Amino acid sequence: MPQTFYEVLWIFIIYAFIGWCSEVSYAALDRGIFVNRGFLNGPYCPIYGCGVLIVVVLLTPLKKNLLILYLGSFLLTSVLEFITGFVMEKVFHNKWWDYSDKPFNIMGYVCLKFSIFWGLACTFIMLIIHPIIYGFIHLIPHIVGVVLLIIIMTGFAIDVVVTVSTIVKFNRRLKVMDDIAAKIKVLSNQIGENIYENVEEALEKSAEFKEGHAEKIEKLENLRHKYDELLSKKNAVSSRLMKAFPDMKSKHHNEILQKLKKINIRK
Repeated sequence: MPQTFYEVLWIFIIYAFIGWCSEVSYAALDRGIFVNRGFLNGPYCPIYGCGVLIVVVLLTPLKKNLLILYLGSFLLTSVLEFITGFVMEKVFHNKWWDYSDKPFNIMGYVCLKFSIFWGLACTFIMLIIHPIIYGFIHLIPHIVGVVLLIIIMTGFAIDVVVTVSTIVKFNRRLKVMDDIAAKIKVLSNQIGENIYENVEEALEKSAEFKEGHAEKIEKLENLRHKYDELLSKKNAVSSRLMKAFPDMKSKHHNEILQKLKKINIRK
């Protein structure tokens, strides 16, 4: 069990890194490609660091009872995953993972299959891995460890700011695209032509048609141009997040998000 804040930070960082490695390995086996599966850009998954830290702090006194250790790990990691998924959806208006298609799930945030896996994984960590990790932490000279932690946590904080800022801008982009799409549909209906998907089709109509609807066709062209620009706009962080969370859904602009995901995941 960690005795100091120094040890707490090291446990968090080490298991966040191990969790990232596990996620990347799983994605590589499942999808056959390298995918940075972390929410953040760096090589760490904070939910793993938090999960193991909570298990270590709360269950170390009970680790000799294998059944209690497993059940405690099962429950604590499930609660953490549920709270994390729920809070992230409320804060960012996106559902980052969805277990709704899996049996015995709770609101799509947790499911029995992965809860069983997390319970087994944390039990193994507590009995086999953590004593080694804890010993390794004490092998690091304290001054060196403090300096490394300052560097790592500074990078971590910057990463959080960059990622959150990108998500906020990305959500604004989805909203703008949704608004443009709605305006295109309205204008298309007003001129009585189904040109939402293809403005060029209207331009091929007769001169009389174009003259009678010139202003609306021009607006359609401009809106479609803005829409296409936003659709093709590239951002490394948002593209990575869409690849990292292929089941991600937007609470308010899901149709647009799915289009963007198809474009990014295809690359």
